[in-house]
Amino acid sequence: MTLHPAVAEELLEAEIDAARLRLGDRITMITREGTDVFCRVDGTNVGSVTIRLEGREFDAEPFRVAVVDERGVVVPHEGWPGSLSLGPHPLLGRPFACIQGTYEYHAHPTHLADRWDTYRNQIRLPQLLDFLLRKAGR
Repeated sequence: MTLHPAVAEELLEAEIDAARLRLGDRITMITREGTDVFCRVDGTNVGSVTIRLEGREFDAEPFRVAVVDERGVVVPHEGWPGSLSLGPHPLLGRPFACIQGTYEYHAHPTHLADRWDTYRNQIRLPQLLDFLLRKAGR
């Protein structure tokens, strides 16, 4: 069951505030547009990047994660920092972060038995961003 958009946005604001506190200067900026969260990270091995966490089904489904350019287009694997991308996802056909709590992880054929509901109350936005930043080398 998907949350009402106004409720989802309110909950996301609280999670963004918690993420700011947890991540500190590891991030340059974190903003929200509707149910999408954008996290700007400077100083990676590929320069500055924007990580988009698409929350259109927040929080019934995990965030869809991608590194995007200024137009919101997913950048190629080579533009993802650190070891964040494993290359193309076998079903989605685009770079992906293979991290529990992301849509791409739970939609991967080798992880279908590892259900999102197992982590839904444990991996919230601050924890997920922490995992993503570690893989990104931050």
